[in-house]
Amino acid sequence: MDKAKIDFLKALWDKYIEKLSTIEDIKKIKSLLQNVAIIDIDEKKKKVIIGAPNEFMLLQVKKFFKPLLEEITKELYNPAFGISLKVDPSLNDKKNPLLIDLKKVLKTQQKEVPILDQQTKKILTDYFGILFNPKYKFENFIVWANNQLAFSAAQAVAQKPGQVYNPLFIYWDVGLGKTHLLQAIWNYTLKNHPDKTIVYLPTTKFIDKIIEAIKGNKLSSLIKKLEGLDILILDDIQFLAEKEKTQEIFHNIFNELYLKRKQIILSSDRPPRDLSSLEARLRSRFAMGLVVDIKPPDFETRIAILKQKLAEKWEDLPMEFLEIIAKHITTNIRELEGALNHLITVKKLQKRELTKDDVYNAIKTLGIPINSNGQTPIQSATFAQSLNTTNEKSFSKLVDFIANYYSISPQDIRWDSRKKEISIARQMLMYLAKNRFGWTLEKIGDYFGGKNHSSVIYSINNFQKLLKRDPKIAKDREVINNHLW
Repeated sequence: MDKAKIDFLKALWDKYIEKLSTIEDIKKIKSLLQNVAIIDIDEKKKKVIIGAPNEFMLLQVKKFFKPLLEEITKELYNPAFGISLKVDPSLNDKKNPLLIDLKKVLKTQQKEVPILDQQTKKILTDYFGILFNPKYKFENFIVWANNQLAFSAAQAVAQKPGQVYNPLFIYWDVGLGKTHLLQAIWNYTLKNHPDKTIVYLPTTKFIDKIIEAIKGNKLSSLIKKLEGLDILILDDIQFLAEKEKTQEIFHNIFNELYLKRKQIILSSDRPPRDLSSLEARLRSRFAMGLVVDIKPPDFETRIAILKQKLAEKWEDLPMEFLEIIAKHITTNIRELEGALNHLITVKKLQKRELTKDDVYNAIKTLGIPINSNGQTPIQSATFAQSLNTTNEKSFSKLVDFIANYYSISPQDIRWDSRKKEISIARQMLMYLAKNRFGWTLEKIGDYFGGKNHSSVIYSINNFQKLLKRDPKIAKDREVINNHLW
């Protein structure tokens, strides 16, 4: 492509970005369009061809910008033209001549993140003392295959509170975007349903408020406030365990809100049927709406997340470094970003090019041990020592450990997924629960989703057979055994 055409395409994309910045959030543009460009114009098909560096970014452009880009094309280029989106891997190279200096173009277009008005702040602070960060929106939530349903459900209840999926119960592991998603519901409601009263409470704070109200003889006043809500979000509902009085009070609040068709949103680290320390009538109510889970992203998605985080920070790292991070950090988005922040800090403070050793050190700072050959050891002696008990908390650590070993989700192990690697992990854990932890068949069955005796016996016997005939499984068991006992 000759220089004249390149200059024309860049100038046109400049105008697109300037126009887009008057309509869309600046931070979203920076995050998702940094390595995007107009790469050609097809006069025959009447299409302006816009390229993205990979499939993930292409989907984000399509999802968040396509209708606007279509309109801008008709306004700035030709009313008869539309757009065509295409993956162009060459856009991964920041020296690609078609890429514009997005930061420079947007410099004069910066918009402050909207803040809550003072009256709203005072009302909410006086109410429960919790304020939300306006940057957490649905538009900049990172969506992947394993959180798509939760994301869509959260959008649906935010758009029509009390009319769909009530209650909405979402469970997940730590560091998978829970805070962002729950706050996105709050921010959407504030903007689009200003007449609605919405309150978010960590369950621990909810318990504190109940205790304070009881001590101050103001319980009826607190209950009246809660029953007057349009949307109630309770985070980490599992902490209601063994709080009988609070469970009783919440049961009544739940019924009142539900009968009035008010929206209830609950989060936990496990599904309702696994909250064995909560009253059965609460568990049944939690499950009568929609129950969805969020699982860790796969390797390709982790790479895409790292790329997007870098774009948000206006930074770049070699793909080789991103692959190392994505290989070793498999279940926590916060840790992915933490590793990037460490590397960026090293690069800025020491003013030098980064090396592989820097990447491994960044991972180590997060408490993830790495051997000299760059491999993550299965676990440390400290972890092994922590398993020298037979209680359920200790066994849960073992579940997390084996899930990490096989790169699968602990939730999948405990429930009904029939994928081969998940079934093997589940059977191994049942075998260990019986032979190492001394659990009864009934306790094992309850822990793994209420399975009956015959299912537990079958799983244990089948795993013993696999040990004899499958060298790989026998090797896995040997490696795990050597590191744990």
